[in-house]
Amino acid sequence: MAREDFYDSPFGVIYSAYMERPSLGRLVGRLLWGGDDEAYYASMSAIDEVADGGTIIDCPCGAGPALRELRPDAAVRYLAADLSPSMLNRARRRARQRGLEGIEFAETDATEIPLPAGSGDLFLSYWGLHCFDDPPAALAEAARVLKPGGRLVGCCFVRGRDSWRQRLLVRPGSGDFGQVGTQSEVEAWLADRGFDLTSARRSGPMLFFEAIRVPSDERHR
Repeated sequence: MAREDFYDSPFGVIYSAYMERPSLGRLVGRLLWGGDDEAYYASMSAIDEVADGGTIIDCPCGAGPALRELRPDAAVRYLAADLSPSMLNRARRRARQRGLEGIEFAETDATEIPLPAGSGDLFLSYWGLHCFDDPPAALAEAARVLKPGGRLVGCCFVRGRDSWRQRLLVRPGSGDFGQVGTQSEVEAWLADRGFDLTSARRSGPMLFFEAIRVPSDERHR
């Protein structure tokens, strides 16, 4: 099953239902994964910190859980992108339910964001890197579309042998997992693609991170 179709399965429906409900999402995170994903929901406050006229990229947007933090009157450009048609349809429904107009939806790969270089202020990369066959390429694309000084906020699963859960559940090539990196590998991918890591925190197999897009003339100094 192609990964974009994986979310059209019953799993996709269940996944969307609990990720859109913070209390349920945190419960699943603790019971299934052995970690606390409260930082994921808390990090969505970055959306409300984007100034009027700014641009937000949400990729992969999934069923649109981050839309909970977007005010209907926010004067920003919001691009929600995902490779899964079923997830995009759920995100569209969520936008309508919240009275959010003007959101742009794009069915596209994370390496082909339909925006010009240097146009984004905030890039949300939630639960996507561990699904991709080429995570560094996706981060390179995030760096391309962000302005110098633009902010990357994200989370992903990482490999490791910290617990039996991690060894059993986080397996590259299984389910929706693609090339799953270790924490050190994710940090290296960010640095190599022009990001300055400002925070990184682990909880079980989940890594929560924030980074700033470094201007080209300040790299490798």
